[in-house]
Amino acid sequence: MPSTKNKIGLKFDGLEEMIANLEKIQGNLKATTEKALKASKERVNAELRQVTIPANFPAHGKYSTGKTAQSIDTDMSVSWDGTTASIKIGYDMQISGMTSIFLMYGTPRHKPPMKAVRKMYNAIYGSKMKKEIAEIQREVFAAEIRQKMGG
Repeated sequence: MPSTKNKIGLKFDGLEEMIANLEKIQGNLKATTEKALKASKERVNAELRQVTIPANFPAHGKYSTGKTAQSIDTDMSVSWDGTTASIKIGYDMQISGMTSIFLMYGTPRHKPPMKAVRKMYNAIYGSKMKKEIAEIQREVFAAEIRQKMGG
């Protein structure tokens, strides 16, 4: 799950082999890729909704406007750059501004506010989430191959 600027793409062990198998049985690689990326984003968003709560914010959310939770990116559009597909994840800065960045990374004068806010970072960039996303993507491809083969 290489992530650049809050985007994820396809990455799991055996991806090349699954792509070759899908192409052999004339499966729709583009549609399967988009389905895998959308399923990945759904998992990230579910985690973000769970951790983007006032109890995890500094001062237990006393100063929270709720915009950070409202800014979880729900756009399920997959972008294609040649043969590389990606989907945006995380928070929409048009809604929340820099708040999510400050919560996850701190500010030039302050360290990240508290350990609980680390959950927001981990929901997007954490190794556990990367493993979950790889498994989701692998399963989407495997299910598509099974379905196409009639099983």
